[in-house]
Amino acid sequence: MANDLKVYNYLNYKEQPFEKEDGFVEFLFQHSNMDAPEVNEDAAWNALNKKVYNPNKAFTWMKIAAAVAVLAVLTLSVYLYNPEPSQIHVASNTEKLSVTFPDGSLGVLNVGSSFTYLEEFGDERNVSFTGEAYFDIQKSEKPFIIDVNGVNVKVLGTAFNLVTTEKDVKLYVDRGLVAFEKDGDLTEVPAGMEAIFNRSDASVQFNNIPSENIMSWRNGVFKFDKTPLSKALNELSEYYDVEFRLSTEKLESCRISATFNRQPLAEVLETLGTILNVKTTLKDNTVKISGQGC
Repeated sequence: MANDLKVYNYLNYKEQPFEKEDGFVEFLFQHSNMDAPEVNEDAAWNALNKKVYNPNKAFTWMKIAAAVAVLAVLTLSVYLYNPEPSQIHVASNTEKLSVTFPDGSLGVLNVGSSFTYLEEFGDERNVSFTGEAYFDIQKSEKPFIIDVNGVNVKVLGTAFNLVTTEKDVKLYVDRGLVAFEKDGDLTEVPAGMEAIFNRSDASVQFNNIPSENIMSWRNGVFKFDKTPLSKALNELSEYYDVEFRLSTEKLESCRISATFNRQPLAEVLETLGTILNVKTTLKDNTVKISGQGC
């Protein structure tokens, strides 16, 4: 550093007259035992500038700044062009609806039911659901989880019918294996079984022989074998969206054996009239059944 100061002083003052006020510099030259060195002026300035300004270091900082800028732009681009998946809500008010989920699984909504799910599934395939629906789930390592107001129905690949009410959740497994989950506890339901989850005490009731018409709301196929008329009419009422009224209590004890396969309501009513020996009248979505009957 001392040698640099000597060079600096020589370069700046060798051809300049000393000002009176510049006594310190004059004192250094007058009392120094060192003769002024032979100096290559261009080389000296270049050497000094390299110590003050290092282009390699400046270039390194420029590269860091550029990398930070590129990272910021990429981050912003990802946010702008890949936003969070939006939520989709599908509701069936007066008509049944078929929905294809992001993974290709199928959901068929009965009247007055709804699905809520993301347009893209993540590590899990999550769907919120109310009402009644038939599910045909694509097989995958990612679990398909249906949230029915605090109770989860978990599957990997299967087909089943699901009905939710304030009191319970009714499940009929058409194919594969399905499980109820509540607070970490799993209850598995195999194919061909009907299970009812009671919300009040988290108990599960199994039915080995569910109703033959449990899927009738979707496929329109009804099979009655000495079925009480009141039960048969309840099932037909839901599918055809009509209300049945009996003229006498005696008719409630009648039983019916018949099969209907997507037949128009008029044909169904004609068949009921013949089997029961009654008269059926349809007005404003209400069917009145009158006569002595069975």
